[in-house]
Amino acid sequence: MDLSILEQLREQTRPAHLALETQPLLKQLLSSRLTRAEYGQVLQAMLAFYQSLELELVPAAAALLRRHPSPDYQYLPRAPLLADDCRALGCASAGFIHPPVEIQLGGRGANLPGVLYVIEGSTQGGKFIAKHLAHTLGVSEDSGASFFHNQRWANSWPAFRRWFGTDWAHDRQAEIDSVIAGANMTFSALHTHFDHWQGLTHGR
Repeated sequence: MDLSILEQLREQTRPAHLALETQPLLKQLLSSRLTRAEYGQVLQAMLAFYQSLELELVPAAAALLRRHPSPDYQYLPRAPLLADDCRALGCASAGFIHPPVEIQLGGRGANLPGVLYVIEGSTQGGKFIAKHLAHTLGVSEDSGASFFHNQRWANSWPAFRRWFGTDWAHDRQAEIDSVIAGANMTFSALHTHFDHWQGLTHGR
């Protein structure tokens, strides 16, 4: 039996996904000894990533959804929530410089579904992280952890899966290599970005 596109994505991106999970700055997020300052650094790094990515991603996703509408899926920008969380933690982003995120969405958007797969899939761990942050740092949805509170994204991942499982996605089977490349590119860009950010903060 042929694997579905989502199954192919999961299998073909597993190494990059596992590598990202071992990135020191991200591993620190789940440490029982996490400090508010360290959490603030993670938030700033994530904000810088999404601010750069979403300049292109938000309009690209909207255009794709106009071509292939979904009754319940839409891309929800992450940067505004991360900016709110940074302000709540007292680590507002004004003034810091971040490198551009090297993710090519391509003229026809062939990589775009793979990029969205990574971002929407990452919401699955949000509820666990939110509980950890509440226990470790005492931060809640209203005091610095709105990005991780799962109710904001509760329908995001299943809605994406339903949309990506419709006929339009199956028609892209010939382009599955581009979709997988987009997902791996996103995992790699995240890893490189956090490595870079860690170097910047340790050099301060």
